[in-house]
Parts: sequence; C-alpha cells; structure tokens
Amino acid sequence: MAEVAEPSRTPERMTPAELIERARRANLFFRASYEGTDTQSVRLPGAAVDELIQGLASGVHSELCQIVPYSTASRPTDLFTRAVFRQLAQRATVRRMYLVPGEDVSGSDIDRQLAEDRANDLHPVKVPVRLDGKTALGGKTTQVPMTDMWLIDRQVVVRQEVGRDGLASWVVSRHSEDVERAWSLWTDLMSRVPVAGEDQRRRPGPELTRSLLQSASMLYAMAPMSCGPSHQDSVNCSWYHAAWQYLRLFDMVSSPQWHAQFYTERLVEAVRRGARRVLISGTADYTTLAFVLDAIRSATGDLPEQLDVHVVDKCQTPLLACHWYAKQLGTEVHVHKADITCPDAVRRLVDGGPFDLVVADAFLTRFDRADAATVIDSWSDLLRPGGTVVTTVRLHEGNEWPSSDEAQDDRHRVTDLVDDFELRFRERAASWRGLLSVQLEELSAAVRRYAARMESHDLGDAEEIRTAFGRSGFTLLSGFEVEGVEGELVRTKYLRLCAQLSGDSGGSGG
Repeated sequence: MAEVAEPSRTPERMTPAELIERARRANLFFRASYEGTDTQSVRLPGAAVDELIQGLASGVHSELCQIVPYSTASRPTDLFTRAVFRQLAQRATVRRMYLVPGEDVSGSDIDRQLAEDRANDLHPVKVPVRLDGKTALGGKTTQVPMTDMWLIDRQVVVRQEVGRDGLASWVVSRHSEDVERAWSLWTDLMSRVPVAGEDQRRRPGPELTRSLLQSASMLYAMAPMSCGPSHQDSVNCSWYHAAWQYLRLFDMVSSPQWHAQFYTERLVEAVRRGARRVLISGTADYTTLAFVLDAIRSATGDLPEQLDVHVVDKCQTPLLACHWYAKQLGTEVHVHKADITCPDAVRRLVDGGPFDLVVADAFLTRFDRADAATVIDSWSDLLRPGGTVVTTVRLHEGNEWPSSDEAQDDRHRVTDLVDDFELRFRERAASWRGLLSVQLEELSAAVRRYAARMESHDLGDAEEIRTAFGRSGFTLLSGFEVEGVEGELVRTKYLRLCAQLSGDSGGSGG
C-alpha cells in the first residue's frame, strides 16, 4: 500500500523584528568563525591595517622587528604608516628586514629604500630569498613566507595572511608557540643577510626571479590570445604557455636552470672562442635567452645594444616574452615565428649567414624520433662548419616513479602523478600568493591542465642520441654527460651535450 503523504505545513510567519534578530545571529556566527574565540589571538581584515598600526605602535616598549616582502614594500607607502614608524623609532628600536625575491639584492631602488629608513632612525637589512628556498619552522621545513610580520618585544607577533581568494587579513597572537616560530624565522633569515664586499651571486646563470614575478601574469593573460599550433600542441598551446612561467617561478618545469652550470660553462666557452651569431631553437619563454645573454656579458664584459642573437619558435607567445626580456636589459634580439622542421623556414633563417652556435633546452623530446632527426638535420643546415649545438635531452630510461625501497624525501604525497604535481605546486605557491596576481585556485587548475597534457617523446638512450647526431654530421664533444634532476612529475635523467658540426672550423671555433 502506498504511503499517504502528510499534509504540508505552512511555515510560521516571522515578524520583521525576528528577521533582524536572525540576521544579527548570522553575523555573530560569521564573526566568530572569522575572528575565532581564542582569547590569546585576534584576526582583523586587511583594510584595518591603519587602525592596527595605530593601536599597536604605542604598545612597543623596546623593540619592533618587521619582515616586509620587498615587492609589496616597493609600492607607494601610506604617509600615515610612515609617520607612525618614524615616531616609534624615536623611543624604541625598529628593525626592518626586506625580503627580496631572488639571489641578487643589489639595485638602486632597494638601496634608496634602505637609505630612507636609516635617515629616519630605522635599522634596515635586505635578505635574498629564493622561491625554492626553505626555512625550518615548528620542527618542519617549509617555504619562506613572503608576507608581512611584526614581532613586538618578542612577546606578540602580528602576521599577514593571504586567503585563497587573494584577500589579506591580519592575525595578532601572544601564543608562545607563535612567538617562538616568528623569532625562529627572524633569526634564520638574519643569518642570510649578505656581508658587505662579498660576491652575492651563489649560483651560475642569470637571476630571473624578479623578472618572472613581473612577466608570469603577462604570459598567463597573453597566451589565450597569442598561442596557436605549436610543437607542444597541434591545435593550440595556450594551456602550456599560460601555466609555464608560474611553474618556472617555483622551479617545477624543465628549464636551463636545472642545468645552470652546464649551460653557463659551455656558452661562455663558445662566446670566448668567437661565437657571435647565435640561434635559440625552440623556447618556452626567455630563460634560454637570458642564459645566452648572461654568457655574452660574462665572456666579453659587455652587452651590446644590437646583438646577432636570434630566437625561432612556432608559437608567438615565447617570442613576445623574449622581446620583452631583451627590452628590460636595454637590448634587441631577432625573433622568428617559424617551424624549425620546415626547409623553407631554415633557408630564411640563414639568409643573414650561417650561425656559430645553436642553443636548445629539452627541445628534441617535443618530437618523435623521425621529426627529431629532422630537427637535428635543420641545425646542421643552419650552422657553419665547426659550429656547435649546446642542448639537453630528456632520457626516458629510469624516468619512473621511485621504487618503494628507494630512499625518499617525502616529495611525493599521493600516487597519482597529476594530483601530486598540483599538490606540490599549491604547497610551494601558498606562502607567496600575496605576490601572485592570479588567484591560487585558478593557477592550480592551469597547473593541473599542464600536468595532464604535457607529453615527452622517448628518443632512446644516450648512445642512440649520439648516433642520431652523428648521422647529421656532428661529433659530440666533452660535454657528453648524463645527470639526474628533480624532474617535473618524477625525477628524471637528462643528457647534456655539445655537438660540433664536422668540417673546417673557419678559424673561429663555436
């Protein structure tokens, strides 16, 4: 027998006063969930910063330690905030630490900021922070947070937090564990303050962190409009170029930086031996160009306004990025939207004469074996006799998920490669989201698309690749080496090689 439905009940009608009371209760619940009920800490919205500064500055007795990410400090500073801290410096010690993204903390802009602080009786320092740099906090290693923090008399900590929606809030806490964590961060970062007179350049290759912070959002917005068919995607490669610089920013994609010592040594050597006409064959952005320009400057002591450096790619987006980067350095490079596998394109590229040097990073594995052989033939046609190719090739042998008995550093948290890649990106980007112009959720979706669609072709082992170059008239030089790197989805081995085109060197080695 079918059940008989109960008659519907008409909801009891509430008065306007009761509706207002319910709204008030909803507001109280929201405020409690946002601000919390902890008597040892309080959360405030980002817009309350002026009231926060005014309320806390008078409570500083002896010392205020401030951590300020320089990218935010370089914005026009509020006059009220400046005045408060200047007044505070008259009666207490105000120490200010600027976190400068990248390894190079030199520059007139940051030095002007430090000079202004000193003139107002503040005690500033500048600290280089790599985006893959870590610090030990609370017993675990974590990304250095690029957010504002104040430590008041080593008793109260004020820190800025940026939510997933990009909105900032402030947390004020006197919990002993929060204060200890803040002091640990301060002392760790103070140990990294550059010593005057020392060479601050710790790694080979150009320092690109600040450039990437500027251009990543530009390429993210540009890719849907400027991308089209390419070697990454026969229809449209915007999924590749939109995410790539953000992944590059957090050192999660293959780039010359993974082989910095190799590229720096080989490129400087080639320039010193006379290479002046240079072709970059295939590029995701301007990183390879930056290594070439850095080598020219290191080898010759100069970077001419007009260079005989050319970049060829099938997609317009990385060419626009290369043009932008060259402009930042006050120079010009030649860019060509062309297919390196097309004979007509190769002929047009050598209209100005053959090249001394071809540079390509992890480019050959964009192709299957037949097309990769065509690319190597194209390089042979583009180079003068004795000219050189400097490149890396991803090897697929051993390019696997680590075995269960292999020593792990907890890099992998889940067993799905795409899930794991997205998770690692979110962990690395979380502490830096205040510097990113695209929201973390949106970026994570783009990163996931990249991981799911990216493809690399297996060109065989090192000997098979040596043979492929030999068929095109190349002899491999001493740069023939296999090295393991972190990789994208899994740890990966790469072949690093220099190949010289057979024939008379013409008196100026490449």
